[in-house]
Amino acid sequence: AELVEIFQWQTEDESRQLSADKLEHAGQEVGDILMYLLLMCSELGIDMEQALLTKLADNERRFAR
Repeated sequence: AELVEIFQWQTEDESRQLSADKLEHAGQEVGDILMYLLLMCSELGIDMEQALLTKLADNERRFAR
């Protein structure tokens, strides 16, 4: 939720610059999310890299239209 809040705050006014503290905090939040996703994929037997590649290919096809 904090990461979404930071993103929304940043995109509402693109002239705003994230402070070094906010940027570092956002990086920590992303790291936490990625770690959780890795653990979840491992528990579920999902190949995270393949899932990501599949999603990227789907997005490319959708936006190529």
